[in-house]
Amino acid sequence: NNVNNLEKKGFNNTISSLKVIGAPWVAYYDKNFTGKQRVFEEGEYATLEDKGRFSSLKMITDDLDDPEIQLFEHVDFQGRSVTLHRETNLHNIDFSDTASSHKVKGGVWVLYEHVNHQGDQLVSFPGDEVPSYVPLYFNDVASHVRPLLNNFFGELFN
Repeated sequence: NNVNNLEKKGFNNTISSLKVIGAPWVAYYDKNFTGKQRVFEEGEYATLEDKGRFSSLKMITDDLDDPEIQLFEHVDFQGRSVTLHRETNLHNIDFSDTASSHKVKGGVWVLYEHVNHQGDQLVSFPGDEVPSYVPLYFNDVASHVRPLLNNFFGELFN
């Protein structure tokens, strides 16, 4: 179950490790599913680089099939755009540190500040239309994007 305020559960800003069984979760730095985000998929996380910073948790229950995201060069869905259906290093398509807005048609997407799933993250859900990354402190930052898959670890090892 989602927890919009970990303070009420006695866990606000105290989580230093966690174990995810089943569906992925998004941990948020602030209450009510706001602030910086970090996605956690099935597995054990003995040490968290941002331990003690989470104030709310949300389980991802969205349909992960048919992922599609459209990234735009400028705010308000303007400028060059690229439509993606799979994990992409944005350096490889000359779109790194360029995106300023996006629309998600399908799947749940994670945008990363750096390649190889590194740095700050921005998680976006089906139907999300984010007209500007400026208030999210993510403008011209994304270098890597990927959709969450029904079985991420299975995909890696098959």
